[in-house]
Amino acid sequence: MSKTANEEICAFHYHNKSTVKCSLCGLPICDSEEASPADGKKICSLCFNSPKASKFRKYIQIGTIVITLPSALLIFLFVPSENSYQLFAFLLLIPLMIGLLIGGNRLLTKIAYKGLEKHQMILPLIRYFEASGNAQFYKIFLKNLKKLSDEELEKIRLPLLDYLIPALLFNYSKLDDNWQEDLLKYLKIDEVTLAKIFVDDYKTLLINIAVHDAKADLSKFIYYLGDIIENDEIIIKYIKEIASDDIKNLKDEQLKQDYDMLLEELFLYEEQFYSVCDRLNLQKEKEALAALLKRYEPPPVPKSSMDAIKQQRDQVLQMQRQGLVSSKEDFELADKEEAESEKMTEES
Repeated sequence: MSKTANEEICAFHYHNKSTVKCSLCGLPICDSEEASPADGKKICSLCFNSPKASKFRKYIQIGTIVITLPSALLIFLFVPSENSYQLFAFLLLIPLMIGLLIGGNRLLTKIAYKGLEKHQMILPLIRYFEASGNAQFYKIFLKNLKKLSDEELEKIRLPLLDYLIPALLFNYSKLDDNWQEDLLKYLKIDEVTLAKIFVDDYKTLLINIAVHDAKADLSKFIYYLGDIIENDEIIIKYIKEIASDDIKNLKDEQLKQDYDMLLEELFLYEEQFYSVCDRLNLQKEKEALAALLKRYEPPPVPKSSMDAIKQQRDQVLQMQRQGLVSSKEDFELADKEEAESEKMTEES
């Protein structure tokens, strides 16, 4: 982690230290935030505005129904059906409904973020994305990040990273393929700088999430980071953590319960793990990974097309034993003919 800790600053006013957490959502806030009218406890601006936004959401939904249903009825009663006039009239209702919904959502956003500058929305949106995994929060965060000036961005860079990096790691599988492209553009940094931020400032967090709270494809992301910064230290630390005695000495039941996702990742990218171990001379760790894999029970899904072929052949042989298909000799003859055919193709 960087020197700026999440809990030490207000999520809305970055120049203020946090004195308390919002009693509803838990965001760290300062004394300038609102007090709940019910119990007097401190709540953040978003939670303070949320009831008003919820009330208006109901009004918008009711208003949409009140406008569209009578309109549809009037079209049905008074617009002639000849020459597809009714159809065209009904089609015109679609953009009307879309317009009402878009306008309503914009109004709700203004109510929910009332009194907040765009840079004050950044950290709460990241925290909501981290907690919920809802990619919509991340998209709104990017839109607000895009609008920040260089001066505003520099002012919040440290707290921004302290919120952003954990959110990205905990929800890595929910990110789009081009998530780095957008983030680099709006953070105004290059690929190597971002990789160094992960490796230098958030190394411990990165390894803990990748190993002890494994997310899909985080192993490939760690390999990518090592390649980008041209330093294998993070990869070595990652593999050694997987091969540590703390994991090796776990009983099978606990290993499956706590590290099933990690073992699945190891199973899917077995060859890549082993090749990295060979390249970095981690033979002891390679043996430990192989021992862990022997204790893993993979799902009945083929790991590759070759496994699929093998599985299909095993199924056919099982059917053959039950007398449902041709004999084993027929299989052997077919294999021999296929091999001869491939040989003739290569020679030609």
